[in-house]
Amino acid sequence: MVFQQYSLYPHLTVRQNLEFPLKSPLLRTPKDEIERKVRDVAEVLRIDHKLDNKATALSGGEMQRVSIGRALVRNPSIYLMDEPLSSLDAKLRAELRIELKRIQAQSGATLLYVTHDQVEAMTMATHVGVLDHGRLVQFGPPREVYENPVSIYAATRLGQPRINLLPASVFAGAPEGARTIGLRPEHIVQGEGEEGSVVRVERLGDQTRLHLDFKQHQIITVTDPHTPLKAGDMVQIRPRNAYYFDAAGARIV
Repeated sequence: MVFQQYSLYPHLTVRQNLEFPLKSPLLRTPKDEIERKVRDVAEVLRIDHKLDNKATALSGGEMQRVSIGRALVRNPSIYLMDEPLSSLDAKLRAELRIELKRIQAQSGATLLYVTHDQVEAMTMATHVGVLDHGRLVQFGPPREVYENPVSIYAATRLGQPRINLLPASVFAGAPEGARTIGLRPEHIVQGEGEEGSVVRVERLGDQTRLHLDFKQHQIITVTDPHTPLKAGDMVQIRPRNAYYFDAAGARIV
């Protein structure tokens, strides 16, 4: 297996940078095939209007797109991508997530994708590996990792807003040995249970987040987008489908 790194050659144009991996004597790619692949990849990455520009004339995000393009034109059986979308604006990141997923599906290639962006992990991956200081602590489909984390560390890698972590004694019913209760925002039932105070209402259009003060602990949950609740109001809450963790942070099933 051969791994090749495709960084930019700043003295070359975008077109030349994209052509370069295809001009290896081992590939013997026909000229018209090179032109077609370069054009297709440039259109996907929204840099087709920059093909004749020198790399030094590009923005940071455009340079990153060219680097991605240098890998895509080769159609390898496996890609290793390390934070490939990190320098791009939010709109382009969302578009390229879809395009990379489409390219992977069409080519059948494997993408080994490193990211700290949980949205990328949840939307692009068929399987997620959670690494803790270089050690693989959980591996599985993203939904499985999200819904059945094996530890506090794994639970905090996915989910937005992040999982709420509180002392297990805050709510009644904790199992023996539990030191921490983990509650994802959707695991908090409103309208029954014990009272907490609304600290802030965060309206995000399709979703509204409630920031609560509950027994001197901060909790974030989600509620009706059109909720009339406001700071200072009291709301009853109780846990549902809570996760419990022991003193070492391991999940208690």
